[in-house]
Amino acid sequence: MNPRVSTAEAPARHPIARSLALAVLAVALVGAAIMGAVVFAVLLGLFAVGYFVSLAHAWWRLFRVRRRVAAIEQPPSPAAKPEFIEGEYEVVEAAVEAAPRGPGGTA
Repeated sequence: MNPRVSTAEAPARHPIARSLALAVLAVALVGAAIMGAVVFAVLLGLFAVGYFVSLAHAWWRLFRVRRRVAAIEQPPSPAAKPEFIEGEYEVVEAAVEAAPRGPGGTA
């Protein structure tokens, strides 16, 4: 006679139940892989968008700095050149000596 099998072990010996359990496990693993791939793709997409935005921002700042440097390095226009007035100095001797100033002077 066959010994009595407990109900906990019964599905493990049944070949259709085992096949269905393996099929459910396979579907769950494939679903987890697809969900993981989708989450990974979303995170990779966010990283790529952030990277390209930061690259565009850095390029724009470099463009602005180069434009400012080019504006600073431009030679001044000829109309903006300052003109210098030259003069001659002549030493003249004083004809009269100046009166002394101060407490004893006449000023």
